[in-house]
Amino acid sequence: MALPGVIVAAAASCALSGGVRGADGTPVRAHVVATGGATRAADTDPQGRFTLELPCGAARVSIAAPGYASADVDVVATGANRVDVTLEPIGGGRLREIGRVTVDGRLAVSHSTVPSRTITRGDLDAMGFDRVVQALALVPSLTLTRPDGGATGATTVVSLRGPDPSETRIALDGQPLNDTNTGDFDLATLPTSLLSAIDVSEGLGPQDSRGADTIGGEINLISLRPTARPARALRFSLGSNGSSTVEANATGRIGRLGYALALADQQRQGFVHDYPVTIDTMNALGVPTRLGSSFAARSALANVTYDFSPRSTLRVRALTVNDVRDESASQTAPIDAANDRLGGQFVGSGPETASHSLRATLASLSLPLGAGTLVASAAFSSSTRAVARSLVTGDPGTPYDPSLIDKLGSTTFEWAHATASSSVAIGAQTRAESLASPDQFNVPALREYASQAWVRASGRLAPHLLVGASVVDSVWSTFPASLDGRVGVAVDDVAGGTLRFAVGTGLRAPLLAEKFVFPFAALVPDGNCVAPNGNADERAEHATEYEVGYGHRFGSTTADLTLYRTNLRDPIENFYPFGKTCNTPGLTEVEAQSFPVNVGNVVYRGGALRVAHRFGPGYWTASAEYAVNAAYPTSLPDFVSAANPTSGSFLAPGQQFVGIPLQQYALDVRYARRGTHGALAVAGKSANNELRQGRFATLDAAFGRTWGNIDVTVAGTNLTSAVSGRFTQLGQGVMIGAGPKGLQPTDALVLEPAAVRIILTVR
Repeated sequence: MALPGVIVAAAASCALSGGVRGADGTPVRAHVVATGGATRAADTDPQGRFTLELPCGAARVSIAAPGYASADVDVVATGANRVDVTLEPIGGGRLREIGRVTVDGRLAVSHSTVPSRTITRGDLDAMGFDRVVQALALVPSLTLTRPDGGATGATTVVSLRGPDPSETRIALDGQPLNDTNTGDFDLATLPTSLLSAIDVSEGLGPQDSRGADTIGGEINLISLRPTARPARALRFSLGSNGSSTVEANATGRIGRLGYALALADQQRQGFVHDYPVTIDTMNALGVPTRLGSSFAARSALANVTYDFSPRSTLRVRALTVNDVRDESASQTAPIDAANDRLGGQFVGSGPETASHSLRATLASLSLPLGAGTLVASAAFSSSTRAVARSLVTGDPGTPYDPSLIDKLGSTTFEWAHATASSSVAIGAQTRAESLASPDQFNVPALREYASQAWVRASGRLAPHLLVGASVVDSVWSTFPASLDGRVGVAVDDVAGGTLRFAVGTGLRAPLLAEKFVFPFAALVPDGNCVAPNGNADERAEHATEYEVGYGHRFGSTTADLTLYRTNLRDPIENFYPFGKTCNTPGLTEVEAQSFPVNVGNVVYRGGALRVAHRFGPGYWTASAEYAVNAAYPTSLPDFVSAANPTSGSFLAPGQQFVGIPLQQYALDVRYARRGTHGALAVAGKSANNELRQGRFATLDAAFGRTWGNIDVTVAGTNLTSAVSGRFTQLGQGVMIGAGPKGLQPTDALVLEPAAVRIILTVR
């Protein structure tokens, strides 16, 4: 969470204590200064602890340490107060936050120039979530797109603010995971057990480095880190639909060696299991087969650090996730949406098994260099997907269905220097990516290269004025260079709160799959005799974004408002010849082509209001958020104004992209006292949502009890069974359309109904 502050009632004389640690849990020797009615200062002890006596009332506490970004927090102290701080190492690739502060964090006032939040390990455990997408579903500015259906194991990609998942960066400890086939990353089965936190950053901001490709924002998965004290945990769960998990982790330090190790196994029989239907194939009608939605996922993490000195650390991290999914239930649907009976007639892919594996390794070395710290890192990731179908149904599937191997390697150098009130960083990165997909391309692999260089700086120009800025120069082998700049300002004590403003530019590079042009003889037509192809002349998207926000603390309540507007130039859409059909009935041949094109202009605009409240002594806390995200084209040429499969809709200037709800909200309530804990979360969406359903809300809840080192929690998901069912409902979704054909029906996707898990944790 970015630079939170806490306000408590004033008293005559107060004590302030706390702890300072690095991102890996290591105690940090830091200098702590409190200013307000008087100035008090202290240095932390070897365990990172400090204590200050200060006049009660408003004060600003500043924490600085060599090799780390500084941190500020505003307090209004009463009695005994505690502040726990996590300092980010210089070269961590962000200026969004200058340190992380935990002081009743849900009541924090953001000092960030753009919206950001941290979903902590405690948040994940409180709700009993075992997959990342469960937590992301509670972020109203985010859309979970399910291109193949709503089953638990079906492909799930995310987009922040806009409609395009390729405009949102998915990263692991800052290491990009997006592929060059669809431009995003499938998070459907990624477990939470490997993570210590999830950082969600919205839009462009002056702190974002290592590339300007964050038009929508970034989701940075923070892997489990070494801790100062040894910790162990075993977790077992059993639940609905034949689900079970086994998780184990160990963290700690042995002298200079820090370690974080984790293993996880998820098994799920599925809500749809061994379901008999008949399906039409290329050769016969009514072929008996069986459908399912099971998946099995296994994962492992090793994160090791070695401290040569307080400012010199070697880190090696390796992560692997492997899953096998039965996608037949999400890829197949009954012809009659109202009749999905056993043995009924279905259309789609039929039996389909997909396996996916992720490998992500990172090695970094931080060294003191002059007045700053040099961080050098090398990273490699590979994402492999293999698809097997047992029937030939003629269903071409979606761009997420082909078998492929995507590999990304990068080398990064960054030098940074920080003081208590400012920081500066200079860095560069080279990256190389390859994409092999025998289902799509008749070449061994497509390749892309890029290099980027950046300068970032931030500082307090006045006691209440924080300014951050960055410049990023990008050169890609698939399109010309791009120079992007970003600047942000945060002004404290404006009517008792913090006023924020930011402006920045960014880009979305063309994907390798979009640039590759097939020879005509290699094209594969769809049912309309239209064949997809690439466009060698495709250009990058460019965006300019404006952001303004204000946060204020009212006693035990904090409110924060953010407004934004993004102007997107040359957006990439997929041209499809509207109304095209085969000239010769029954004969499928290529009569037209579809391909990506740069068209017109698009606007993303909206905002979010967040409110958090602590009840009484703090056993109960609650937060609520309401977000508006409008996304629509402002101008389109005639040849794309009719139909567009990329957005799944008929496009028209001023019309919201289909699949992006205009309004979303979330409510989160927590309780914790004397070993008893509970949590409840509601997530609601307006019509025009990604499921093509009318407005709906889901309810998740958890309740548990801790006895010493043992915790038992009962967690439930979608407890109201909102928009639930077994299969996609053909033609039953919301009506959309523009142009000559007018309103057209869409397919309604469904979620799985209420499910419950019992979780046993032994620490």
